Amino acid sequence: MNEIDSSFVKASQILPLIHILSVIFLVCAQVCVIFVVRAFMREQEHESKPLSAKFNEIMRYFRRYEQCFAIFLALVCISGFFLSNGSDFKFSDPMVKGVTTTLWVAAGFIVLNFAYIHYKILSFKKAVAAEDEFEANEHLIIVVKYFIPLNVAITLICVYLGVTIGKF
Repeated sequence: MNEIDSSFVKASQILPLIHILSVIFLVCAQVCVIFVVRAFMREQEHESKPLSAKFNEIMRYFRRYEQCFAIFLALVCISGFFLSNGSDFKFSDPMVKGVTTTLWVAAGFIVLNFAYIHYKILSFKKAVAAEDEFEANEHLIIVVKYFIPLNVAITLICVYLGVTIGKF
């Protein structure tokens, strides 16, 4: 990789910044979806609109969430790959190898979990199209109460592991 080296721009400074900001935005996007959907569900309990009108806005939030999640996770993985290929890590240390492998496995689990969340969002859209409010709410509950918080927890564990790797 060609090193960018000018007065104010150095790849060794920009890559960690991009990596850290991407992780922050990744976690924030997931937490925001949890709060928005929960607030939306509380508000919709008291309104008597048609089902498709109730859930159109939340489907728009899910579409944006999926786009943000994919972009930020890709940025985290790409910047993490370039950071791990830099000369800062001592890959002869077995602890660093173990932590790096654990980070990539956790990233794979996050991707699999996101794929299941995407499947549940598609199921939610089908339930809304079929005017089945009970099933639509069940899909929302599964996504918002279980799988997105699981992704947040695993992402925070990855943050801890990333900080640990920096200490070596």
